[in-house]
Amino acid sequence: MLELLVFLRGAHYWLSRLGLGAAIVMFLAAFFIGVIRKGDVTPLYRKLTVAVAGLMAVQTVIGAVMYFFLSTRPGQEVHLIYGLGMTLALPFFIFVEKTAEKRPAMGSYIWGFAVLIGIIFRGMMTGAAA
Repeated sequence: MLELLVFLRGAHYWLSRLGLGAAIVMFLAAFFIGVIRKGDVTPLYRKLTVAVAGLMAVQTVIGAVMYFFLSTRPGQEVHLIYGLGMTLALPFFIFVEKTAEKRPAMGSYIWGFAVLIGIIFRGMMTGAAA
């Protein structure tokens, strides 16, 4: 059980850093495509966004396993709220983009990834055990 906990903690730690890096890259790409080039969402960008959302879901599952089955607690309980927000942020903005009547809808992804960056960063600050 200890080996599983060590593995999951390491995975949770490194996936948070990977997720933050991916969110920053996707934010910059959205800003470049939407603001600089005045373009719209491409199918590739949407697929990459879904991949990042999947990464956030994996991160949430690992955190839930550690919390519910291995009785590991974050440094601050508010970390759980940030974890839930991180999981729901991108699906919300994907929904907004897909249902937007006014185009271009890249602004939804600019906001979505900006919010995600803030949530991940704040979650990192509250997750480490004291």
